[in-house]
Amino acid sequence: MGESGKKSNESNWIINIDQIQDSTRRNYFSVLPEEKKLQEFFSDAFVINNPKGSVGGDGFWLHNHDDDVYLALFTCVGEGHLASMMIRIYMNALKKMVEGYSIDFPGSILQFLHREVQARFKDKNNILLNTNANVGIVKLNRVSKQMEFAGANMDLLQVHRNGAHVIKGEESQVGETGEHRPSYNSISLENTTDSNFYLCSTGTFNLIGGPDLKKITVNQLGTFLRDKRRMEMDEQKAIIDQYLTAWTGANRQNDDIMVIGFKS
Repeated sequence: MGESGKKSNESNWIINIDQIQDSTRRNYFSVLPEEKKLQEFFSDAFVINNPKGSVGGDGFWLHNHDDDVYLALFTCVGEGHLASMMIRIYMNALKKMVEGYSIDFPGSILQFLHREVQARFKDKNNILLNTNANVGIVKLNRVSKQMEFAGANMDLLQVHRNGAHVIKGEESQVGETGEHRPSYNSISLENTTDSNFYLCSTGTFNLIGGPDLKKITVNQLGTFLRDKRRMEMDEQKAIIDQYLTAWTGANRQNDDIMVIGFKS
């Protein structure tokens, strides 16, 4: 083969790889709800989704039934295409739990979600996919404004006039293989109308930077947001994005980032 033929094949290979990556990226973003759908379900809301690469392992899921809204954010362990494949599995499993089985308490949803993922992969030895995920689920009644939260290795940040409060989830992930059977509790929250809430992916708090080259903490983010709580959510989205970028500084983004902010 002549030099011109080699160059042509190399060019075609590069174009094909670019097309595959573009297609994968489009598929990743297309499977997630649009931000405007989030804003339809909550009085004000935003989502920041900044994958480390062309695709990410962070996802979120929305569902409404009568006056209740369900929001789940999940970080699938791992990176890139394999982690993004697990997003579809978790989204379908959540849909099955809530829409199919009518399981409506966040803690129970996590419990059954764990069993569902375990059952799906129990006979697959040496699987390349990491099936674990960190998950936070919120259920909001749009009339009473009562909220329930459950977390699997994920917390909920609440910011109100008295400061920032971290509502802790359980330490166990969902989807871990083996005989471990974690339990997840639903935490009830009332009088939510004067608060802002934030679900953050695991990668958000893996960002290394700041003056001491350390990871950002949920308490630092809460302190930063306390004075901004009266801002509209689209304004908060911009300043949080800027804050995380400034924290990272000259360091490379080392993980996927997803932040969902909402008001009841």
